[in-house]
Amino acid sequence: MIAAIVLVIILIVFAIAFHYWALGALLKLLPDECGPNRHFLHAVGVLLLVMGIHVTIIFCFTIVFWSGTQYLNLGSLNVGGATSFMDYFYHSAVSYSTLGLSEVPEGHLKIMTAFESLAGIMLLTWSATFYYTVIGRNSKQ
Repeated sequence: MIAAIVLVIILIVFAIAFHYWALGALLKLLPDECGPNRHFLHAVGVLLLVMGIHVTIIFCFTIVFWSGTQYLNLGSLNVGGATSFMDYFYHSAVSYSTLGLSEVPEGHLKIMTAFESLAGIMLLTWSATFYYTVIGRNSKQ
């Protein structure tokens, strides 16, 4: 149990640091103002880049969940039959987005999933605030 908690806390700290760094880098890349008729492209571009940040974080959680079950015996997904890497990716994406339609994990993977959901809601809210702030500053054109 301690190993699972330490592992997920390290992962959350990494996710927060990566999110902070990526949003900062994105902010530096963006122009202060968009030209006429470029607001739509600007908004879509920012949204796609922010989505890429979250997919990267979900992928990191997937790697840790899959590795933890394969090598550290931290639990498994409660799925009939063998579980693939894609099963873990699906579980991670659904947990991160707090949709909650995924399989119920077994063992210490339960606590790791709960922490992923908490991190996901915080990082998604942070991204939404960032997006509306960046897009809102150019909407007066």
